Amino acid sequence: MRIQPVDNSTAFKRKPNAKEMQVYTSSVNKGLELLGKQVDVILHNSSAPAVAAENTGIGSLFSRTTITKLFPFLKSHGIKGIQQEPNGLRKVLDNSPYAPESNAKNIYMIPLEKLTTEEYGNILSKKTFDSIVQNNPSKDEVHYPYIRTMYEVALREAYGNAKNSKEFLEFKTARESDFEQGAIYRILSKIHGNDNFTIWANNDSYTDKELDLINKSTGVNSWDKLDKTLYSSNSPKAKARIAELKEKYADDYDYYIFQQMILEKENEKSNKLAQETGIKIIGDSPVASTDVENWVNKNLFLKGMAIGCPPDYFSKSGQRWGFPYYNPKEIFNADGSLGKAGEALKKKYEEYFASFPGGLRIDHVIGLIDPFIYTKSSNKMTNTNSGRIYSQFTGEFQKKTDEEYAALLTKIIIPAAQKYGHDISSVICEDLGDRNIPTERVMKKLNLSGISVTQFDHRGATAPERNLIMLGSHDNPSFLEFVQDLFNFGDDKVKKARFLKKTKLLAEDTAPKEATKEELKEYIKTLRSDKLKFIAASFTELFTSPAKRVQIFFADFWGLGKTYNRPGTTQGNWALRLGEDFENDYYKAASEGKAPNLAGTVAAALRQRGLDKENEALMKDLDNSARIIAE
Repeated sequence: MRIQPVDNSTAFKRKPNAKEMQVYTSSVNKGLELLGKQVDVILHNSSAPAVAAENTGIGSLFSRTTITKLFPFLKSHGIKGIQQEPNGLRKVLDNSPYAPESNAKNIYMIPLEKLTTEEYGNILSKKTFDSIVQNNPSKDEVHYPYIRTMYEVALREAYGNAKNSKEFLEFKTARESDFEQGAIYRILSKIHGNDNFTIWANNDSYTDKELDLINKSTGVNSWDKLDKTLYSSNSPKAKARIAELKEKYADDYDYYIFQQMILEKENEKSNKLAQETGIKIIGDSPVASTDVENWVNKNLFLKGMAIGCPPDYFSKSGQRWGFPYYNPKEIFNADGSLGKAGEALKKKYEEYFASFPGGLRIDHVIGLIDPFIYTKSSNKMTNTNSGRIYSQFTGEFQKKTDEEYAALLTKIIIPAAQKYGHDISSVICEDLGDRNIPTERVMKKLNLSGISVTQFDHRGATAPERNLIMLGSHDNPSFLEFVQDLFNFGDDKVKKARFLKKTKLLAEDTAPKEATKEELKEYIKTLRSDKLKFIAASFTELFTSPAKRVQIFFADFWGLGKTYNRPGTTQGNWALRLGEDFENDYYKAASEGKAPNLAGTVAAALRQRGLDKENEALMKDLDNSARIIAE
C-alpha cells in the first residue's frame, strides 16, 4: 500500500454545504470517539471574533458573536472545550493576563453590545456603542490604548444609568465583601498615582486638602505606611482609613462593584450555555499571586524572596519572575491543617472551579509541588541564594515524603475541584520546564494530566495517556513559523540533526499500521521534502499518541502563522485575534494545508491504529469529507 498523507494544498473554492457538514461532523465525532480523544482549542477572550457591527476592538467569549457563530462552528468540528486565559482583573497599563491586579474578573470580557439591549435595560446608549465601533482603529488586532479609553467611557455611562437600580443594590449588599479589597486597592492606586503598593512612599501624591482631611479624621500625619498594610494591620486606624475611602470615593467604589456584577451575570449565563452547547470553558490559574493578594496578605509571604525558574530549555540564566511566595508555615499549620495562607489559596481555587465548567489549567504546577525561589536583592541566581525550597534548601521547610510534596494539591486544589463536580481529569497541570524528581513522583502518583508539546520535541508516541498533547501554546511561535524554522536548517548541523530525527519519528508514529519498510522510507522522504505534508502529519501525531486530550492553539487551528506572545518582551503581545470572517478563513487555511483538516487527520489516525478495516463506512465518510474540506 502507498502512504498518502492528507493533501490540503488545492486552492480554496468553498466551505461545505449543510448536508456535507452533517456528514463531516458526524464522522469526525465518531472517529474521535473510536480514538478516545477530546479536542479543545486555546482561545483567549481578547482573541475572539466579532461581527463588524459589534467589533469594539477586543473579543469576548461572552459576546453575541461567540455565542451565535463561534460556538456552533467549533461544535461542528468536534471541539468540546475552549481554554481561555486567566480571567483576573488586569493591571491598568499591563496587557498580560498572567500578572493580574486582583482575582476580580477582567472587565474587557464585558460584551458591550449586550448593555445596549433590553436585557440590561439599555444602560449603554446605542450612540456611544456605535461610536466606539466606528472609531475602532484595529479590526483584527487588539489596540489596547483605545480599548482602555473606550471601555472607561462605556462602562462609566452604563454605571451612571444602573447605579440606583434594584439589581445593583441587591448585588452590592450580597457581594460587597468579595470585592471590597480590590476596589480599595484601585482607589489607592489612583490616589498614589501608581498601582504598585510597595512604592506608595510619599505624600506628594496627596493634595493639601486631602492630607488635611486624612489627618483630622484619624490623627496621624502620614498614610503611606498604613496604606501599604491597610488590611494586614487590622488596626483601628486602618479601619477608619477604609471607611474614609469608601465614603470619599463612593462612586469609584461602587463603579468597581458594578463592573463585577455584569461579569458575574455573564459568567453564570456562559456556564449554562456550556450545558446546552457541549462546549465548556476551561479556566487558567497563573502561578503569580495578584497585587491585591500580595497587599492584603503582606505578612504571609516569605520576606525578600520570589518564585522563578532555574536555568532550563527556556532560559540559560533562569527566570526571575518576581512573584512573592507564601511562607510554607502560613500555608499549613504544624498539625497539617490550613493556615491563613492556606485558607486564602483554598478560597481562590474554589472560586476558579466554581467559574469554569470545563475545569482548570494550573500554570507552573511545579511551583505548587517544589517551587524554585531566589533572593530578590541579588543580581544573579546562585546555589547559595536560590533553589528548590522544599528539596534543595536545608532547614525548616525541607520535605521528605511524596505526601508532603503533594499537600497543596491534595488538601486544597483537588478538594476545590471535587467541591464543584470536577474529577482529576479536569485539572490540567502545566509541568513544562525543570521537572525535578518530587514533581515527577507526585504527578504520577496523583495521575495528574501534564502537557506534552511537540514543538519541544515531545514525541507523541511516548506521551502519557493522562497527558494533554499540543503543537504549542500562547508562548510558542505559531506552528507555521516553527515549521519554517525547522526546515530552514542551512549549514547548521545541530538543526539539521534535529530535523532528520523529528521527521523520522513523525513518519514512524503516523504511518498506517500495515505500511512496509519501503513505504515508510518513501513517507520519510515525503515529510522531509513537503512542508504541507509535514504539517498534516504533525496534526495527525496528536491523535495517534496515547494522550487522551488534544489542544490546538487558535493561531494553529486557523493557520494564522503569527506569534501571539513573545516571552521576555512587552511589545505587540496579546493582540492577535480572529477576524469577522473566521469561518471562511479556516476553510481557506485548511484547503491550503496551513490548518488541520480534521476529517483527514482523524482518518489518518484511525489507519495508524489499524481501526480502518473494521469501520469502512466511517472511513469513506471521513475521506469524502476530507476531500471537501480540501477544495
